[in-house]
Amino acid sequence: MKPAVRSLQLAVVIVAAAALLYTPAAQASRSQWSVFEDHTALVKSGDEVRAKTLEEIKNDLGADTLRIEVKWSEVAPEPGAKAKPDFNAADPLAYASGPAAFPGWYPYDDLVRRATNMGFGIILTITGDAPRWATAGGLGNTFETANRRVIAAEYGQFAAAVAKRYSGDLPDLPPVKYFSIWNEPNHRNFIKPTKEAPKIYRDLVNAAIPQIRSNAVPDAKILVGELAPVGRAPKAMGPTEFFRKWLCLNKRFKRTSSGAGCRSFKKIAAQGFAHHPYGPTERVPKTRDVINMLAIRSLGKYLDQAARAGRITARLPIYNTEFGLQSNPPDRLVSTSLAKHAALINEKEEYAFRYSRLKSHSQYLLFDDPPRPGSLSTKWSGFQTGLRFADKRRKSAYNAYRFPIVVKQRGRGVSIWGRVRPGSGIRSVQLQKGGQNSGPKVKTNSLGYFGVNRPASGSYRFRAYDKNGVLLGTSRTAKPIKG
Repeated sequence: MKPAVRSLQLAVVIVAAAALLYTPAAQASRSQWSVFEDHTALVKSGDEVRAKTLEEIKNDLGADTLRIEVKWSEVAPEPGAKAKPDFNAADPLAYASGPAAFPGWYPYDDLVRRATNMGFGIILTITGDAPRWATAGGLGNTFETANRRVIAAEYGQFAAAVAKRYSGDLPDLPPVKYFSIWNEPNHRNFIKPTKEAPKIYRDLVNAAIPQIRSNAVPDAKILVGELAPVGRAPKAMGPTEFFRKWLCLNKRFKRTSSGAGCRSFKKIAAQGFAHHPYGPTERVPKTRDVINMLAIRSLGKYLDQAARAGRITARLPIYNTEFGLQSNPPDRLVSTSLAKHAALINEKEEYAFRYSRLKSHSQYLLFDDPPRPGSLSTKWSGFQTGLRFADKRRKSAYNAYRFPIVVKQRGRGVSIWGRVRPGSGIRSVQLQKGGQNSGPKVKTNSLGYFGVNRPASGSYRFRAYDKNGVLLGTSRTAKPIKG
């Protein structure tokens, strides 16, 4: 064979091989935390359920980080009292901590201890409900009045106690590095009245940051935000409106001194911004204030504008700390079938992965909230975002979470993105089309991600293997979607 012909054929082989496998540097060198949260199973259901749930989340599902909401009224003494009890609220030892004590630290201590020993990362969200005595005039004593004008100085003391307890300085309690301030401050369930919420939250942040900084581990990271994604009067102020008013910015995201407390605004020295990008899965509504997953890059733009205005630290990373999708069944009020639910959690994760500023992807709930007594809307007013039904049966999304796969049309062929979430180190996958193997096995990176091209269009799935070649399971079969 002539050298020129041989060289040409070799070039064709190389190009063909490259078409089968792609691992861009940006993809291979980055990852997102897999954050998981289920307060009922992990905090409120006792030691045995806690241990079993942690084992499942870590080893079967493959998540690596827990978001734990440290709920003030579940720890502080006499949360229903109008007058504050006589105790040093900044001292973690002034709170109850025995296994039988409630309110108290015990379930949180046990969870943090077990999770740390298993290798989980932890984000502690220091949040409400506030004790009644920590609301203005002691008025926060019912569901309708809970968290009404939370007193910032009292919250700062509680933040100090949480940070100190999980600083590593107390015997048998490991340190925690990541903290976030409050949960969904733009939603009326968590701060009332809504019109005052930006000022109230600003005060909470200003009270908490120095206390966490003084009492936590020296390299602790503090996240702010934790916003609900959709404005829905009177239930919630839109996230963009809240963001501007909280940071004292006008509609052009320029500094303003108008607004309660804005004349004395202090730059917020946080290390990250947390967000809950629920909302419409196929579009960003043009006439509503929504920051859903599809609008997450807009949040990055707002953060940059706020930084240029001197309100926050520049180039803050974004953390998705709460996210999920409702399914039908069980919720008859939504249209997302179990198969669609499985596909969407993969597609939203792949979309999030493409945004390098987004440092985590979250799954809210292992178990659906059980139905509530009352009308149809009341019955399904909880969250049906779990990977298991309330009766513990697995949804299709359970396996989809373990082995995400997204197939995108690329000309006559497809590109395939996926991940083997369980396990560690370099794993491998065998792609299949129509029940037949498609090409050789593909190695993942050390975090379980892979990306390949295939010349033939159609639906694909993969069989996943751990680093020792042991079969872990098989992904869902994914139909191609628009690239």
